[in-house]
Amino acid sequence: MKKKYIFLTISLIFILLAGLYLIEMNMREWRSDYRRYHYYYEVEINGLSGREVTGTTEILVPIPATKGGEFVITPSQKEPSFLKSLLQEYILHTPKSHRKGPYFENTTETLDNKSIRGNWTTFIAETEESRMLGFKTNDSVLNDISLQENVVADYIDIFDPISKNGPILYPALNISNTSLIAYGDQVKYDTNPMYESYVYISNNVENGAIHFKVTLEGYNDPTEWPKKYRGSYLNYLVLDTSDRGKIEARVVLDQGF
Repeated sequence: MKKKYIFLTISLIFILLAGLYLIEMNMREWRSDYRRYHYYYEVEINGLSGREVTGTTEILVPIPATKGGEFVITPSQKEPSFLKSLLQEYILHTPKSHRKGPYFENTTETLDNKSIRGNWTTFIAETEESRMLGFKTNDSVLNDISLQENVVADYIDIFDPISKNGPILYPALNISNTSLIAYGDQVKYDTNPMYESYVYISNNVENGAIHFKVTLEGYNDPTEWPKKYRGSYLNYLVLDTSDRGKIEARVVLDQGF
């Protein structure tokens, strides 16, 4: 009887500890996207509303990619271990939809072929020079453009994102020579790097000023870094233009940590 009691007690303690461990792992696995490596991308184009046009209107802006034009890698959906699967099904009664890890949309899934406010449709443009994010509409009266998206990444280096394949606003041309200085065990830029990019406005849009604001902010994972090394970097493009066609624009990269 005593042995049976000891065995039962040990079994209950094991189940309790395994359950607590699984709960902790689930909390980490299903944590907010903002507590992971991720980037936040925002496009605001004003001065379009009320303009009358004929035909298809297309506007292109820089897209989140590395300086070589590659999209960042998104974490793959994880299958549960055998033990975790048993605990989820028989102890915690976890719904099937939550037994696998979370699914994250990649850059293409997030940005391509989406309908947004103002009757615009997004598309990933493959121009002769680079990839870009496009907006198109067949409406005869235009509306301003507003887009905000968050994309989770496998890893983002916030200390030297240009050289370490962090997402920036691509295309990125004539990147300024910026020195790296020590920052604890890491490095950071001595001054804010700058580079050239461009936007495009189709010629069917009548003359008049159009305001572009395109930003991309890359974040590291605060659960993996000491407080001193948590932070982000911001790429920002601000442009007012009355030109049409391909228009050069300057981007500034500012680190915040």
